[in-house]
Amino acid sequence: MKEIEAVPTVIDAGASFDGLLTFRGSARVDGELTGRVVADGCLVIGPRGRVNATIECDELVVGGAFEGEATARERVELLSSSRVTGRLRAPRFALAEGCIFDGAWETLTRGARQEPAALAEGVAEAASAP
Repeated sequence: MKEIEAVPTVIDAGASFDGLLTFRGSARVDGELTGRVVADGCLVIGPRGRVNATIECDELVVGGAFEGEATARERVELLSSSRVTGRLRAPRFALAEGCIFDGAWETLTRGARQEPAALAEGVAEAASAP
């Protein structure tokens, strides 16, 4: 398990962010995040964090609430305190006893760079529009 206390906090408890968040390395969300995350690294959603987003990262560790779609190139870990609704895509998954997961997951080839399905579908729809 990723040591979630050692990850730098990007959005602290009581703070909120709406938009596109990009970073390299590791980041932690203990506040509220809405929008899109594109990262080369690990995103940790702390136990107090609430995220409603489309996420693409190397590793995703969820300890709080996440709603949306996430594609992780390496792994997704749901801690016992997590509440997840949506679609998860990764080569490896770790689900702790007590986590709540309502959605679907897809196993990918390790290290594959793939866009989240919602983005790929939007591109396909735009290309087929007259």
